[in-house]
Amino acid sequence: MRKALILATVLGISAVFGGHNEATATENLENEQNQIDEERSEVQSELSEAEQELADLIDEKEELEEELTEMNETIEENEAKIADTEENIAANEEKVTEIEEEIDVLEADIDERFNLLKSRASSYQQNGSSDVSYIEVILGAEGFADFISRVANVSRIAEADQEFIDELKALEDELSKKQEKHEETLAELDEQMTELEGMADYLQEQKEQTEKMKDDVAANEDEQEDLIAELAAEDEELASEEADLLNRIEEERERQEAEAEAASAASDENVAPSNESGSEDSENTEDSGNNASASNQQSSNANTNNASSSGSSAPSGGSGAESLISNGKEYIGNSTYVFGGGRSQSDINAGRFDCSGFLSWAFSSIGMNMPASTDGLASAGTRVSSSEKQRGDIVFFDTYKTNGHAGIYLGNGTFLGAQSSTGVAVADMSSGYWANNYNGHVIRPNY
Repeated sequence: MRKALILATVLGISAVFGGHNEATATENLENEQNQIDEERSEVQSELSEAEQELADLIDEKEELEEELTEMNETIEENEAKIADTEENIAANEEKVTEIEEEIDVLEADIDERFNLLKSRASSYQQNGSSDVSYIEVILGAEGFADFISRVANVSRIAEADQEFIDELKALEDELSKKQEKHEETLAELDEQMTELEGMADYLQEQKEQTEKMKDDVAANEDEQEDLIAELAAEDEELASEEADLLNRIEEERERQEAEAEAASAASDENVAPSNESGSEDSENTEDSGNNASASNQQSSNANTNNASSSGSSAPSGGSGAESLISNGKEYIGNSTYVFGGGRSQSDINAGRFDCSGFLSWAFSSIGMNMPASTDGLASAGTRVSSSEKQRGDIVFFDTYKTNGHAGIYLGNGTFLGAQSSTGVAVADMSSGYWANNYNGHVIRPNY
């Protein structure tokens, strides 16, 4: 009996210490699993952010591609307009050449008729006496106008000579009018060419900037795809490690259960009380391990389910400016930039505008008459400092010329206008191209 008690005591002590070591081994494996779970959660969070960033980049690239498509259409339309203008220039230059040839003919005709009058006056002198010498009239004249005045006062000039004089006056007037028309045509052509060349440079600059933005987005897209592939590979590796750990934990638990059963059987064969104690210890050890595992699993699930949210709000303005802005925004997404557009009802119906044409139309929609040129708009109201600009003010930008572009300020560093790349749209003037070209000129219309 004493031997049996000693044997039971030894088995009980072995079961206690052996169970402690086995529980520690299981706990270490579960801790390692929890650490891998945390690493996977971080990787999966980064992977989700990278995928969202990639989706945003894809959307941005698609928007830029749409802008480029619209810009190319705008450039084609403006190139067609330039081609038509060049044809008009060529036709006008040809007309100018014809006018110059007509001027040469008129001048020759005037010289001929002037010489004929001289000849007739000389003939009157030779054929009879006169109170006034025609030779004196001719030689004493200081110019053609003086000559006409002198001849008109000679009472013996025939009626036919008077008709010649009238014709000369009419030809002189015609010559002056054609010369004036010639000069006006050349001035208009020079101004038109300056505008067209400036607009062509402006459109090309806008296109190059948009293409660069698209290239930058494509490069970022490639980087995000590489990052996603790297994170996915890392997550796959961690998942493999976690699966291996789960197998090891299961094997350890099975081993512990087998050892507990063996210790229980040995205790039953020797001392009944020891058997009950050992069995109880084995059950407590197993329950403790299961409870720890369940607790760790709950903690892991709680960490995985965390989330956050955010919101935003938008500002508002006064009634006159708000009506203007509301009417103007109707053309967002259904308009095209055309140089010189917005000045006819057909252009307005089709949504064809340039920047000043759009602003002139927008103001007319609320009963205000505003110029259809940026030069005119630059003084169509009260000028205020840039720091005092408000929603509904007109802001100006130096593009192909000073105040070459204008738009309606919306607040928060944005404006509404007809841009060559987008048609009517809201643009950011707090950074990028429009920030660099904003000149600080602000006009407050008299709403």
